[in-house]
Formats: sequence, C-alpha cells, structure tokens
Amino acid sequence: LILLFYLVFYLFLAGMFVLTMYIMLLTLDDYKPTWQDRLATPGMMIRPKGDQLEIRFSVSDTESWDGFIHNLNTFLSPYNDSYQVQTNDNCPPDQYFIQEDSGEVRNNPKRSCQFNRTMLEECSGISDRFYGYSRGQPCILIKLNRVIGMLPGKDGQSPYVTCGAKREDSDKIGPLAYYPPNGTFNLMYYPYYGKRAQV
Repeated sequence: LILLFYLVFYLFLAGMFVLTMYIMLLTLDDYKPTWQDRLATPGMMIRPKGDQLEIRFSVSDTESWDGFIHNLNTFLSPYNDSYQVQTNDNCPPDQYFIQEDSGEVRNNPKRSCQFNRTMLEECSGISDRFYGYSRGQPCILIKLNRVIGMLPGKDGQSPYVTCGAKREDSDKIGPLAYYPPNGTFNLMYYPYYGKRAQV
C-alpha cells in the first residue's frame, strides 16, 4: 500500500513538472528573447586575439606575429566580397536597416547588410597579406558585440571609436589610420535581430 502511495505521488510530481515546463515553453519566442538586459554600451572585441588584450610582437621575428596573421585570415574569410554579395543585401548607408514584422506574420529570416572585406582597405589582407605586421604597422580590428534591437548613434550619426596607447606606451605608437574612415560603424548594420531570426 505504501509503495502504491509513493508511485502515485511521484507520478503526480513528474506530471506537475512536465505541465509547468510545457506552459513555460509556450511563453518563449524562438526568435526574440522574452527578457533581455539592455546594455548602455555593447562590449567590444579586438582581432587578432592577443594575451589579455595586448598584442606584442617583433617585426624581425615572423613567428611572433604569424599567429596574428592566421587569426585575421580566419576571422575575415566570411567577409570576402564574393561571399558577401551572395549572402547579404547591398543596403543604403547611413540609415538603419529596419525589417518589421507584419502583425502576426514574421518577416524571417531577416537580412543582413554587406560588409565587404575591401572596405578595410590597407587592413583587408588583400593588398598586404601580412596586415602591416611585417612593417611594424599592425592592423587591429575592432568588433562590437551584437545586442538585439539596439539602435546606436545620436541624431543619425554612426557610432565611432577612437584608439590610443596606454600612457606608458604613448611613445611607442605612431599615427593611426581608421578603416572605414573615421572609425565609424555604419547605421545600416543595425538593428540586430538575433542569431535565429537573421541570416
């Protein structure tokens, strides 16, 4: 009799668990998070990846920067112009690429705008396959982390970054060049709709 009680009791608990999980899963959207922390500013990443965000190398020692070249080639391969033309849209610059849903009808998959590798000019790895490391003028790529639905910029101006050396290393850095010009992230790459919703 006690075994029958425990059998019914545990079947009831398992049933309650399955029912609550089913109800919770009904409230989730596959394409947009139900709850999302809004970040004031998204995180940034640099490529190539160095130790603790520091990139150290010697121009004369090719092994010290060979890994950086491989890292940049791997990172930039999806941005080859031929691949971007096949997979992404040619969007008008300096305006958000908003793709709204129509009521209950989803506009999925949402498209992405082309970011062609050639836009990086001297840092594309096309004209200089060593990305400036062989000359002591290394290319460092900056990538903003994606935040779903974020519309950055003020008054129609694209967000931008500026770079510099640490105070103790200020004498070791020469003039900086930004690609695309002015270190801007064009508005056409925003908003981001999420990995499942956007191709």
